[in-house]
Amino acid sequence: MSGEFLKHKSKILLIGGSGTLGLAILKSNFFNKQIISPKKKNLNLLNKKQIKKYLNQNFDIILNCSGFSRIRLCEKNKSKSFKLNVKTTKNLVNEINFQKKKNNKIIKLIQISSDAVYSSLNGKYKETSKCNPKTYYGYCKLRSENICKKLSNFLIIRTRFFDKKKFIYNDAATDIYSSMIEVNELVKLIYLLLKKNINGIINVGGKRNSDYNIIRKYKKSIKKTSRRLILKESKIFITKDSSMDLKKLNKIIC
Repeated sequence: MSGEFLKHKSKILLIGGSGTLGLAILKSNFFNKQIISPKKKNLNLLNKKQIKKYLNQNFDIILNCSGFSRIRLCEKNKSKSFKLNVKTTKNLVNEINFQKKKNNKIIKLIQISSDAVYSSLNGKYKETSKCNPKTYYGYCKLRSENICKKLSNFLIIRTRFFDKKKFIYNDAATDIYSSMIEVNELVKLIYLLLKKNINGIINVGGKRNSDYNIIRKYKKSIKKTSRRLILKESKIFITKDSSMDLKKLNKIIC
């Protein structure tokens, strides 16, 4: 799939258009009128009939930004997390494979995953690093990745992102590190990866930095806190260093 093909001809189905990333994609100018993003009531990935109806419309690419990503709530309601992160992906992948068998149509799936599939302790994780999620959310995202690998054409994007206009916290840790990226920057990179027809698994984010330093670029009033203080208030695992090795990404974008 060449860049020109993506730019002018590809028909893209965006799932999860009401979420932070989905909205940013729809508001961007990269994909123009190529994207169709139905409301959840019209395309719910727990509804196999609705999936079939949309995939019969000859899409070339599916951007799956849907899911249940609130880590604390995933721990409290594991059945909901499994249903909305794993079962939904399974239903989608099964229908994509069915379309391939029935119509010889190969649909490319772009699956938005998370750096939470790594252990998030030592950082600098490569795409080939052992996955050892410490949260149920991370476990569900890893299960979803394994389901996507049953496809012949897929791209799994491991990332962590935020919306600079909707950062709700008043403080950020100076000793928690990640490759977190602002959502609009992530949209640009997704477009580039699609344009270059990248397949497999890829880490997508920014240079390793503390949460405090990353957020401070956009919110000057942000206050400092520490992982120790956050752990005192939290009953779940808190990331120490989830930063990712971005060599693969940098080779592509250079």
